[in-house]
Amino acid sequence: MRKLNCYRFVVLLLVYMDVTNGKLEPVHHKWSRSEIMDANGLYLLEWTVDNKDIVFTVTVNTRGFIGLGFSHKSERMSGSDLVLAWVDDRTGKPNVLVRIYLIHSVAYDCHGGKDSRHEPIQDDTQNYQVEGGHQNLTHTTVTFRRPLETCDPHDVIIGTDTMKVLWSYGDRDPIHGDLKDHGMNRGARPIHFLGPLFKKPTDPQLRQDLRQWDVTVKNVSIDSSMDTLYWCKILKAPTLREKHHIIGYEAILTRESSTKQPLVHHMTLFECSPNSYPGADPNSWDVWVKSNGAVCNSNLLTPHDWDSCVTPVATWGIGASGQFLPEHIGIPIGGNKAGARYYMLEVHYDNPRSKRVLDHSGFRMHYTRHVRQHDAGMMISGVSISDTQMIPPGQKLYRNVGICGPSCTGAVFPEEGINIVSAALHSHVAGRKMKLRHVREGKELPRIVEDDYYDHKFQQVRQLANETKILPGDYLITDCAYETIGRKRPTLGGYSTKQEMCLSFITYYPRIDLAGCYSMTPVKEFFETFGVFQFYSMNMTDVENLFLYNGNIVDLLPTTVFPNFTPGGDINDEQNQIAIKALQNAKEYSIVDEEDLLYKESILNKLIISDPVEFHDRTFLSHLNQLPWQEPLFTRRVEQSILTGKHMTFCRVSNDSISVAAEIFKYPTFDAFVKPPSHCPYHLFMEFNQSSKAKRLSSTKALLLLLLLLVRRCL
Repeated sequence: MRKLNCYRFVVLLLVYMDVTNGKLEPVHHKWSRSEIMDANGLYLLEWTVDNKDIVFTVTVNTRGFIGLGFSHKSERMSGSDLVLAWVDDRTGKPNVLVRIYLIHSVAYDCHGGKDSRHEPIQDDTQNYQVEGGHQNLTHTTVTFRRPLETCDPHDVIIGTDTMKVLWSYGDRDPIHGDLKDHGMNRGARPIHFLGPLFKKPTDPQLRQDLRQWDVTVKNVSIDSSMDTLYWCKILKAPTLREKHHIIGYEAILTRESSTKQPLVHHMTLFECSPNSYPGADPNSWDVWVKSNGAVCNSNLLTPHDWDSCVTPVATWGIGASGQFLPEHIGIPIGGNKAGARYYMLEVHYDNPRSKRVLDHSGFRMHYTRHVRQHDAGMMISGVSISDTQMIPPGQKLYRNVGICGPSCTGAVFPEEGINIVSAALHSHVAGRKMKLRHVREGKELPRIVEDDYYDHKFQQVRQLANETKILPGDYLITDCAYETIGRKRPTLGGYSTKQEMCLSFITYYPRIDLAGCYSMTPVKEFFETFGVFQFYSMNMTDVENLFLYNGNIVDLLPTTVFPNFTPGGDINDEQNQIAIKALQNAKEYSIVDEEDLLYKESILNKLIISDPVEFHDRTFLSHLNQLPWQEPLFTRRVEQSILTGKHMTFCRVSNDSISVAAEIFKYPTFDAFVKPPSHCPYHLFMEFNQSSKAKRLSSTKALLLLLLLLVRRCL
């Protein structure tokens, strides 16, 4: 009796924790989605979120078994959460096919074995509930449901993170574990299961009035020697006397970018403001429209007038499909003289396999004369693209943050704020976790977008289930974590996929004159973090200007770094001797691969340290390579110093009448947002274990401790 009463008290305590927000309650929104899983259109997956359950319907061109798996990390069956479904061929007669097969539809809850060579292992607890199924002469359809969080350690929690979805099918039912043809008919693809997906208008009249504008590059020749290329093309907007609204866009990709190793990595379409650039020649733009384009971000090859093309209106990343906006907003195009007449398409090509291709990729913009309630806009936020974004080698997770602070939101945002409707997260190969954070008055609010299993091969725009309002004075923080376990040298920020980015592309309304809001570590603080205080004959102001204004240090080395150095001059000249010795030593100390142009051309590889003496005559990049990154305490100190230190923020506006000066500020102090804990006992135990070293326990975890002690006492 004593034990029975003890158990009753434990149950009551669990119920108390449940009603006091001791578990995560999902938002009650419903939406239906579908995806074709294979390239041939033979495997269709449909799903609906029903309260705390997710309901799947799988339709496959087979009369055998259907396999479906879930994993956050691996695309292999081993270690994954698997479900096996089929309609039994041996039960019933043909004349009662549907009824009998509805009764005998089967779904087994399994998980992968130690490796892919072993058959799936059936779970002790079956968390999948079959709702129906049937098959005809060619196809099998099975409908089943499972909780989003099953509390089974073999099952994956289905949430907002990117999910690797494994699919397979065979020609026979899995009798006695026989999974014939499993190896030939299988694959994996990333999916966001939760979140709405705004689709094309369904109203017949609106669809009839919907127009298309294809913006693509023309005959861009990708040579086999090109590893990374950014190509920009100027385009002229359609002639529209009245304002229209862009309501969505889709990617137009050449065949080479529709494969598993696509050539196009990402694309962005920018509005241009020719009048905002001093000395711009309006007649030049029509000439550029007729040209094939030019290399982007090049001081030598890109016309300076193109610097006015800064306001994004469309973005696409690898694995994405585009986006359609909610019915109450649209991005303005055409109309009065203030409307943009010219646009710039930027296409990033990633060509590690040395392909030779003639490319015509771009966007199909959908616009309508039926103007919607609000003008929408898009802006970019995150870490300013610069060599000062540095990720050490050999790291399991290393964070960078880009901050849009009050100096920008307070100066540009309207009093009533802006409303975010979607966001696309963008990093390169090393990116593992990304989130867009929101801070107001010293308190972090729920994350706008968060993905703890970010996949750089799947950069789909995230439509928000609920719009997020950002007020003047709020902080927007793009928070990125990277993995560099297999890398031997630091990874720097930059445009190549071998370098890194940390960006958020944010769609919002009402539209304001804001193109981007970025931050970077101030140059002086960046170098001092690594114990470097001076370079040869260059003060930190000169160095800072190199980073801020894309200066070319090669032009500065002979005249600024060593003012008296003249090539071919007297070899015995004292100043020439110092210069020659420094350059020789820099080359000797440097362990940078000379064939790697990314390192060779980096500004950090051309700055030669003069102070302190112990690092004398090294390039800064070789200095970074010699730091003890294998020591966790050293790496964490550097990470925290940069994260919580000073940040320089930039507010990039598209209207030349608005000027917002860059500001340096300390990382804001705020109470971090804490996710509600899982309601599953084993997850609670793990969370408690991981936080046991904390100085204080939350009320939920204190209750958990009491619960564990009571269970032990009952036993």
